[in-house]
Amino acid sequence: MEDIPMPCTCKGCERDISISEEQITRILTNMRPKMECVNDEVYEARLLACSQCEELMSGHTCGISGSIVRVRALAAAQNCPSYHGSRWIGTA
Repeated sequence: MEDIPMPCTCKGCERDISISEEQITRILTNMRPKMECVNDEVYEARLLACSQCEELMSGHTCGISGSIVRVRALAAAQNCPSYHGSRWIGTA
């Protein structure tokens, strides 16, 4: 079976996956008052799990969902999309 090459761009689009720290911070700041977010302890546990995942691209993008992990990890309604089951088990 032939290996499928890892994409260089966001799974959900054809744009470059690079995003600045400033852009991520702006998204998180705007997100907090508008949706239910997890507490800081859960957030940090989720980010730790994402940082150890082989699907993490460029330190900020989930290679499975195409989402920015810091944004996805903050949202209470979101879950880890890992093909092997959630890496966020026990962090809800």
